[in-house]
Amino acid sequence: MLSKSADNVWADALSSLRSKGAAYAVSQLERLTPLNYESGRFKLGVNDRFFRDWVDEHYRGLLEEALASTTGAPSQVEFEIVDTPPPLPSPVPAPKVSEVRALAKLNDKFTFATYVVADSNQLPAAAAHAVAENPGRAYNPLFIYGGTGLGKTHLLHAVGNRVLQRNPAARIIYLSSEEFTNQFIESVRDGRMTDFRRKFRDECDVLLIDDIQFLGKKQETQNEFFYTFNALHQTSKAVVLTSDTVPAEIPGLEDRLRSRFAMGLITDVQEPDFEMRVAILKKKADADQVELPDPVAHFIARHVQKNVRELEGALIKLAAVHSLTKQPITEELAAQVLKDILPARRAVDVDAIQREVARYYKVAVEELKGERRTKHVSQARQVAMYLCRTLTDASFPVIGEKFGGKHHTTVLTSVRNIETQKETDAQLKRELAELIEKLGAS
Repeated sequence: MLSKSADNVWADALSSLRSKGAAYAVSQLERLTPLNYESGRFKLGVNDRFFRDWVDEHYRGLLEEALASTTGAPSQVEFEIVDTPPPLPSPVPAPKVSEVRALAKLNDKFTFATYVVADSNQLPAAAAHAVAENPGRAYNPLFIYGGTGLGKTHLLHAVGNRVLQRNPAARIIYLSSEEFTNQFIESVRDGRMTDFRRKFRDECDVLLIDDIQFLGKKQETQNEFFYTFNALHQTSKAVVLTSDTVPAEIPGLEDRLRSRFAMGLITDVQEPDFEMRVAILKKKADADQVELPDPVAHFIARHVQKNVRELEGALIKLAAVHSLTKQPITEELAAQVLKDILPARRAVDVDAIQREVARYYKVAVEELKGERRTKHVSQARQVAMYLCRTLTDASFPVIGEKFGGKHHTTVLTSVRNIETQKETDAQLKRELAELIEKLGAS
């Protein structure tokens, strides 16, 4: 039960701060819960040690001065971690998470749980998660760049959704730089700049901006965003930005903004490798309750290589045809349904495979055809024979002839060795997938 005297002292202290023009500080301090006031010691409840440390660093002096002014005696602030988040200041009721998410324009399907992490995106994913767990204090700002359709927007929504999960009262704004520009122009036109600045500076805990590169060459908008960024950063409010390129390469971006964007962490999302593309397809299929056989997932992943959005689009199209026609999901159906979006197949022959395998394993083509039996050369030779058998119509005897006149049983044994080995050797499985991708074979 809250002490009434503590309530009264706290209310008077906040009122004193408001009267001195510290309204923004009050908006943050109202998240604290007055627990007890006795003998000049004022105890405040806080549900997050990071927020406690931030308040202690930024507002302890201001708080103790306001309390001393209110009580007429020196006061010392103490903090206590409480289990439940403090309520929003009365009389504003705490909104439902769904309502806050809708207001912030967050997609609840874009979470960290639905984001596939691999080597190509491990750092941005980890950084985004750190920001969500510790907004305003970890990597502020976080600047994520990369090509179209690689999952940058997903990470923005994931940050917002995780922050709301941890603190349903958090005030989050998600929008594109174009939307920020449009809202700025409308506010100037309608004489509502006070409202605009209050929204983005005073009433925002986490600002998520997509495609910040479109801010380039818009001088007035850049100027407004510069001061918005400063206001948020100085009060440890989280800022996460995405772009198709690094700040230094955004045309028409002011140097002072480039400098601000480099204050935190700049990290990139790279194109997904074969294994990650398969994982994305499998996870999307599971989420949509589509039974996707591994060979079909591999088929799509081999052909759609650069864009996660196109990868998921291919699965959606295939699943739709399957649902409407009741045809089983096979490689043949995938090839038929996706023929308009799949790149043209490259003709693959034994000579092409030998050249690519030799280049990949850094051996000479003549070594593949020769009798040298070192472990490295022997493995490369067996891989080449396996790929010749699986990617071409060449028979075992024909393949043997192409490899220096070797007997067809040698080729058969090599193919079987690789088939067996790849079932338990993840490294070999990855090498085979990369070679098939480089060869452009289906």
